[in-house]
Amino acid sequence: MRSSSFARVVMASLGVSVVITLGCGSPGGPSGPFSVSSISPTEGSSAGGTSVVIGGTGFIVRGQAGATVTVDGGRVNASPSSDGRTIRFVMPAHAAGKVDVTVTAPQSQAQASVPGGYTYVPLPPPVITEVRPNIGSTSGGIQMIIIGTGFQYGLTLSVGGITTPFDYDDFGVDVLYLLAPAHAAGTVEVTVTDSDGRSGSAMFTYAPPGTFDFNGDWQGFSGNLAVVFTIRDNTVLSVSCGASILTLDPPLIVADGEFSFAGSGGVSITANILGHNWATGTINMGSCVGRLWFRKK
Repeated sequence: MRSSSFARVVMASLGVSVVITLGCGSPGGPSGPFSVSSISPTEGSSAGGTSVVIGGTGFIVRGQAGATVTVDGGRVNASPSSDGRTIRFVMPAHAAGKVDVTVTAPQSQAQASVPGGYTYVPLPPPVITEVRPNIGSTSGGIQMIIIGTGFQYGLTLSVGGITTPFDYDDFGVDVLYLLAPAHAAGTVEVTVTDSDGRSGSAMFTYAPPGTFDFNGDWQGFSGNLAVVFTIRDNTVLSVSCGASILTLDPPLIVADGEFSFAGSGGVSITANILGHNWATGTINMGSCVGRLWFRKK
């Protein structure tokens, strides 16, 4: 008689007999009796996110939901394969150490733990490999880029003991962006600290703005318009924004890392030199009306 997963009624000349034929394997499901045999990989980061596969049998039963999985008692979103022999899911974040991973059968609600469990490996501590630039004005405001390893989400960051907001890079967490806070002149520590209290640090130097060499052509953008400042012998010779050009006669003196200009028709320019290659300010000239600018030399 051909095997079937449902009762077959066999008519006989002397009466009716009911024959129950089980599906291929056993009551556990089409892949066999319920069992849990393995997990791969057996360890992963305590930050979570590791994709794992549990091997076994009987993880699905026709007409019912598949087997469920818990990690250290907490249920996770798991997907049994169509043949009922594997379950795939992503490990949640968890403190470092070994945990139980348990599978519950879909029909009998029997439970079985993965042999040997699963081990969460602690995250590496944060390490700063580069601070760019590594010098800036005591007035603060220079854009800093911090590069390193172990920059998981949940970090705190300080510059010279001042807790400072920052942004993670859109394409990876091991690059941080921030604006330096104001600080007295001197070399200070830039420190990143993770949620476990481990930290990494590097050095950053604050210098009076008047000590920077601002001579050169500072260029960048105000919105979508190009802005150029031409500075020679610590004086501003000209400023351009888009198609508008302003020639300063006499030239505008740069004093203590700053300069400002107010002319006819509401034309005005301000600037603060934030480092050897960075400056910021405002400009109101031609198409650049009431704009902020941030220039790099």
